[in-house]
Amino acid sequence: MRTTERLRKLKTWIEKELCEGRLMKAPGPNMDITKIVRQEPRCYIGWQPARPDTSGYFPDDPVSVCPGILVMPNASHAKYVEEKRFDRYSGVHRPPELAQTLSVSILFSVYEPGIRLPGFIDSAESEEGLDMSLFVEGTEEGLMTLVDWMDDCVQKLLGQRFIPQSDLFLKEASLVYSLYTDQNYVVDKRPIYYGFVNADFSCYVDEGANPALEEFLK
Repeated sequence: MRTTERLRKLKTWIEKELCEGRLMKAPGPNMDITKIVRQEPRCYIGWQPARPDTSGYFPDDPVSVCPGILVMPNASHAKYVEEKRFDRYSGVHRPPELAQTLSVSILFSVYEPGIRLPGFIDSAESEEGLDMSLFVEGTEEGLMTLVDWMDDCVQKLLGQRFIPQSDLFLKEASLVYSLYTDQNYVVDKRPIYYGFVNADFSCYVDEGANPALEEFLK
């Protein structure tokens, strides 16, 4: 199976298990903080679009890439061979075709602009403008939304351990998750909150026959 197929199947699984049916906060038109917009999260592979698509290929352009999930492929083994000693003495027979890996970072982004206290919206019509004392940054609310979403991902991966219609089998011991950090500090990009789940998958490698080797053995 080609890497492109694996990534597309993983994206399909994420959209079904982690995006469908969820309505999460998103930036309003022109980043208007007086407006609360909710939309279904989107999933992207490799890169998030930097500007709206104008090709007409997509039926509708996303208002924003947040909330969203970004699947980023990491360095992976083209042929990974397990240590055989444990297998030999324990009578374990591992299928040799599980020799390739796919490693990914699944990046979650959540939009949480804060809590609007009563009167905040109405203050926009006053001569003084918005009363920012009626606006409270929802630090905990954004964090809790993010980690709940990541927990859902971890639980579903551990529960299913297999991506349907693909050759991807989760290597459970590889699964790690964290807030997005840099130099041991949590990266603060409010009102957007970032976290990630890293996972390695074992997959089938079809090496095919080597005609030169077959000719040598004749």
